[in-house]
Amino acid sequence: MTKQRKQDEILSPAEIKKSADACLYRIAGYNNMIEALEDEAKAAMLALEAEYSPRLMATKEMLKRSVCWLTDTMKSNKNILFDGTDVVRLTNGSLIHSVADKVSIPRDALAKCEELGFAEVIKIAKSLDRDAVEKWPDERLILIGAERKPKEEFSYDLKKETTGAL
Repeated sequence: MTKQRKQDEILSPAEIKKSADACLYRIAGYNNMIEALEDEAKAAMLALEAEYSPRLMATKEMLKRSVCWLTDTMKSNKNILFDGTDVVRLTNGSLIHSVADKVSIPRDALAKCEELGFAEVIKIAKSLDRDAVEKWPDERLILIGAERKPKEEFSYDLKKETTGAL
C-alpha cells in the first residue's frame, strides 16, 4: 500500500503537477513491464506447447482408437457381453449397455413450431441496447424510469515515447 500524505500538508500547483507526471512515468514503466512479462510468458507457453504437442496428439489418437475399438467390440458382441444384464463389471471398469428413446429434430422444426404457435419450446434472448438508450432524449428516458445523471470521470493518457522506470 502506498503512503498517503497528511491532509494538512499543502503542495504547490507545480509540485502537484510534478508528482502527477512522476506517477505517469511509473505507470508507463509498469505497463512496459507487464507487456514484457506477457511476451516472455507467451514465448514460454509456445515452447512448452511445441514440446508436448506431438506426444499429446499421439496419446489422444491412441485414446480415440481404444474407445472406438471398445465401442465396436461391445456392439458386435452385445449378446455375449450383455447376456441378460445392462452392466458388466470387469477388473478395470464396467461396460454399460442401455436403450433409450431419443428425439431427432429436423432442421425446419423451429419454423414449424413458430407457425403452429408452440412458443414454449422456443428460446428468445432479450436485452437492451445501452448505447441506443443513452442517445434518447430525457422525456423518453423518464417513460422507462431511467434518468441521465452527471458522472465525474478521471483518466490519463501516456505519451508513446514514455518508457518509464521503477
